[in-house]
Amino acid sequence: MVSTKKWALVSAIAAAMAMPVTALATTAGYFQLGYSSLSDGMAGASAALPQDSMIQATNPAGIAFVGNHFDLGVAGFWPLRKYSVTDNVPASSLPPMPPYFDAQTGTYSSNTNFFLIPHIGYSERLSHDNYVGIAVYGNGGMSTNYKPTATYSGPFYGGQTGVNLSQLFVQATYARKFLRHDSVGFSIIAARQTFSADGLGAFATYSSNSAALTNNGTSTSDGVGYKVGGQFRIVPGVDVGLAYSPRMTMSKFTKYAGLFANQGQFDIPANGVIGLAFKPTSTQVVAFDFQRIYYNDVPAIADPINSLLTGSKLGSTNGPGFGWQNVSVYKLGYQIATSHTLTWRVGFAYNTQPIPSSQVLFNVLAPGVIQRHVTAGFTVHTAPDQDVTVAAMYGLNQSVTGPNPMDGGAQNVTISMHEYQLEANWGWKF
Repeated sequence: MVSTKKWALVSAIAAAMAMPVTALATTAGYFQLGYSSLSDGMAGASAALPQDSMIQATNPAGIAFVGNHFDLGVAGFWPLRKYSVTDNVPASSLPPMPPYFDAQTGTYSSNTNFFLIPHIGYSERLSHDNYVGIAVYGNGGMSTNYKPTATYSGPFYGGQTGVNLSQLFVQATYARKFLRHDSVGFSIIAARQTFSADGLGAFATYSSNSAALTNNGTSTSDGVGYKVGGQFRIVPGVDVGLAYSPRMTMSKFTKYAGLFANQGQFDIPANGVIGLAFKPTSTQVVAFDFQRIYYNDVPAIADPINSLLTGSKLGSTNGPGFGWQNVSVYKLGYQIATSHTLTWRVGFAYNTQPIPSSQVLFNVLAPGVIQRHVTAGFTVHTAPDQDVTVAAMYGLNQSVTGPNPMDGGAQNVTISMHEYQLEANWGWKF
């Protein structure tokens, strides 16, 4: 059995090193709804409900109740993004302004609408009270790609236009159980980001470094952070889980020092979660998570683009960004085992809107506006120590409309998005 455990761990690490950094656009801005097929079937509600080794991505303390477990999964993800521009009033009727620009009127969709998002998890019991784990997964990201045509030259007249941001996490976890139903956990997280941008030449005048603004290929950024968590039994049948990860300082995207505030600084925002799991019977669970993501901590994400009009430049210290707000996420899931071999799940998630109407123009590039998700899934135990889980998600269509600040409000811009996801996971308990 020792050699089997070593094989599983080595396989997980090898797969992690080979895993491509995948572009995606998910819920709650750009964070994922959940990090495993089991949690995704319940809309990500899992902070107090450890069921597989991927629980460490949500709550490091959870692996103390999972034991020896290996998980390997992949999601197929279809985000459908579009924007539209309409003339509001004639520009000639507005007060005189500097020669800013209008976006091209019409409705346009982003191309490249399918992505693969893999995840790998491993946990092992070292002794009666001590557990370790490793997980590799995509934390989140955003991708848009508006291709020019004979009659369309991109939202900012730059030809092919879009961005591609992705975040890969490699997480090592230690958890200790100090009572039968209580535990604490700690994770070290190594993060790598990749980013590219095209078609933003219209903003060259407004950049502190126009040579590092757009069309510079892929840039990478690395950093190290941590996450702490706890899981506790309140009364029989009711558990609480909580976890927190502070802002993760990342190295700068040097190729895009003229785009992101603070010369290319794009940190990963602090985030925290508290969850409850209620088990009314031995076969049923109702889980609820509340998550908070602090986008306002990161100037490149939170600073408003409108400050371009007051002389602040892209890439400058505390310069303009995407204008995102902090997000609260509410996740509710239900699980029922109908037999020894089959378990069913459903879920619903709602999050507050990260993008205010005043910030829609620049968020043509990052239209993370979805607020509601419905999910469903099931697990089949194919053997005493193995199972297969499938989960599906639909992000309901959402749009935000606001003025184009770069022409004094002569145009309205609407950004819209809906999405689908289908994923599967193979779990092995050894």
